[in-house]
Amino acid sequence: MNKRTLLAAAALSMTAVTTLTACGDDKKTDDKGAGDSVSASATPSPAKPADPFKGLTGSQISEKARVAMTKLDSFKVKGGMTTDGKQMTFDFAVAKKGDCQGTFTVGGAAADVRQAGGATYMKGDEKFWQQMGGEEGSSAEETKALTELLKGRWLKMPSGKGQADDQFPFCDIDTMFEKDKDEARLTRGADTQVNGTSAVTLTGKDGAETQTLLVAAEGEPYALRMAVKGGKEPGSFDFLAFNEPVTVTAPPAGEVMDTSKLGG
Repeated sequence: MNKRTLLAAAALSMTAVTTLTACGDDKKTDDKGAGDSVSASATPSPAKPADPFKGLTGSQISEKARVAMTKLDSFKVKGGMTTDGKQMTFDFAVAKKGDCQGTFTVGGAAADVRQAGGATYMKGDEKFWQQMGGEEGSSAEETKALTELLKGRWLKMPSGKGQADDQFPFCDIDTMFEKDKDEARLTRGADTQVNGTSAVTLTGKDGAETQTLLVAAEGEPYALRMAVKGGKEPGSFDFLAFNEPVTVTAPPAGEVMDTSKLGG
């Protein structure tokens, strides 16, 4: 099957932390002088929390986020991007042990995915299998037969052969956040919030793309959001539900079609 759209989304995830490494601009605040005074009638401003990344460069903040993500037992990733001119959305729960489950849409076609016990299962709607058949060069008759065969069924994907694209890309935390030797310049921008959590903004350029990574500034330094503007595959997605339990079960055997039974 054609996995380009799936791998494109995974590639965006993998570069979320690992390729955004470079020096950031350290921000300094001036302390009040000894002669400064506060009016007795004035309401004191709330104390600003200490900056957990004070003195760190952009690359060091990015690396802290990368390491923190690899230590997670589970998380969710949700968002969307444009790939091959089509809009793709995805919503996945991922466990460190390799299990995951979620949904994605491409060009209006939708599919569910489960990976459990080292096996990957995919269940698409009618439009999804029609699109897949067309992209694989199948005839209209072959595509129709495949769509009917898989209607309401899960397709068990071929077992891996040691190649990177043999596993569904969202299901491997270590691979998604593997350290990348390639570096892009990165600067620290204004602080912000993501879903109610304080975060620092890290921004870098990679060719025509502008990449933005938001890292939690409270609690563990998890990556909270990644956005890419410009280039061929713009998109944005959030990481959330850190270390929440993820339980994935294989579909019932009677609802599974093994690819080995599909022949040509």
